[in-house]
Amino acid sequence: MKTKILLGLVAGIVISQAGCTTKILSVPIPAEVKTQDKQGVAMYFGDQTHASVRKKLETKEVRVRVPGMMEGKEATCNAALGKAVNDLREYARTRQANAVINVKTRFQRTESSSATDFTCGASNNGSTLAVSGDIVQLDTE
Repeated sequence: MKTKILLGLVAGIVISQAGCTTKILSVPIPAEVKTQDKQGVAMYFGDQTHASVRKKLETKEVRVRVPGMMEGKEATCNAALGKAVNDLREYARTRQANAVINVKTRFQRTESSSATDFTCGASNNGSTLAVSGDIVQLDTE
């Protein structure tokens, strides 16, 4: 009797986890994320060119997870990236920085430092990623 209950529990766990496999995706960076912030904190992904660095304040990483969306995994990854970029911009703003440069994205050990694509971990339950970059003050002249 106990064996049947145990087997039933194990089978239930296996079945419930079967649809939760996380896939590592490389997704194009949406135009709205690349658009420079009107409130003074510019984002430069990968090796995008920028003005000279007057002062590097620190390197910061922001991790986010957003729940799954009906529009699909790519849309959920885009939402996660948007939230992470907004959080990173807000952090930079509190440090009196005017830019975040060398922006990279990461899911677990898979990292991207591309100016065109980002890395995201996506499942039916949601998407997860980390965004990091150098918080700096760029020359404004």
